[in-house]
Amino acid sequence: MIETDHLKQVAREERGYQWGDLHEARSNTIRNQWSIWCDHIKERVKALTPLVGPTPWDEVQLPLLGDGIHQQIPVDLGIGVDLERVSPVRGSLNAARSSA
Repeated sequence: MIETDHLKQVAREERGYQWGDLHEARSNTIRNQWSIWCDHIKERVKALTPLVGPTPWDEVQLPLLGDGIHQQIPVDLGIGVDLERVSPVRGSLNAARSSA
């Protein structure tokens, strides 16, 4: 029998890969727009999140953090998010985009 802690670790690692997949899917669209494929991957992330908790903000690619996608997933699931820690980072990302 596989231990629960091992299963949770595997689920966390898979979710990390899914964030990478979501970043890649978004980057491969025209003008980084959202696509049906992005929706599919987002749903996969949402499926694992209740099992292992929200993804720490520092484990998510910056564009997904800056766009608020990272924060929206736990909100959609009714899970709390530590916005105090991520809001300054998101603000600086958006400011950097505006000046570019």
